[in-house]
Amino acid sequence: MIDLVKIKLRAGNGGDGKVSFFREKGTPKGGPDGGDGGDGGSVYFVANRNMATLRDFRTKEMYAGEDGGHGGKLKMYGADGKDYRISVPLGTLVYELKEGREVLVADMDDDGKEFLIARGGIGGRGNFRFRSSTNQTPIQYTPGTLGEQKDIKLEVKLVADVGLIGLPNAGKSTLLNKLTHANVRVANYPFTTLSPNLGVMELENGENIIVSDIPGLIEGASEGKGLGDEFLRHVDGIGGKCPVQLQESKKRVGNIRQGVSG
Repeated sequence: MIDLVKIKLRAGNGGDGKVSFFREKGTPKGGPDGGDGGDGGSVYFVANRNMATLRDFRTKEMYAGEDGGHGGKLKMYGADGKDYRISVPLGTLVYELKEGREVLVADMDDDGKEFLIARGGIGGRGNFRFRSSTNQTPIQYTPGTLGEQKDIKLEVKLVADVGLIGLPNAGKSTLLNKLTHANVRVANYPFTTLSPNLGVMELENGENIIVSDIPGLIEGASEGKGLGDEFLRHVDGIGGKCPVQLQESKKRVGNIRQGVSG
């Protein structure tokens, strides 16, 4: 199974340089003292073996580094913007989307691996930088440059530890919601689940396992009945299969959780 999301990234902009002249009592016409702006924060991806899916990205589309601070008086530099580090599951493929094409730019195949995906802008120069023997009072400065902006697709191949298998409307999605708080849509008609849903169940020992509810399988699916053999391929590669039948007792959820963790 493939989990994928599309997100937008914006690195921080560089801060502007400052135009300023030193002034104090007894020095009414001091020289230029405008400081440089700070660099914008960059955006990085970081591979994290403790992440299992891309579900955390489904509620947020834009990720941005912090803008650099503007330069100040007395040759004060603006603060550099903070970098933004985004954790992704181990094995995530990073594609940059540009001009209608998908370009693979990184394979996050090593735990802790960092990849710079959007570089922050450069801080501008204050007027102190423009002083010269022929220009004692420069008013020139440069603005900070813009941080890079990227449209990104993240893709990771998921291998579920446990697959919930059963007839349409047997309660697989409901069980998945109870076990993992996955917020899967449920309704009282067959084939509510049109593609495999995934949830992460945290066990008492802190270990996470991936649980998938396979869309309803019926007799003859391999011949195209129901939703066809498209769904049968999702069963391949799943570590364990758990058949689900309608039961009146809610205690079944607790029993299944105990059985999985055991």
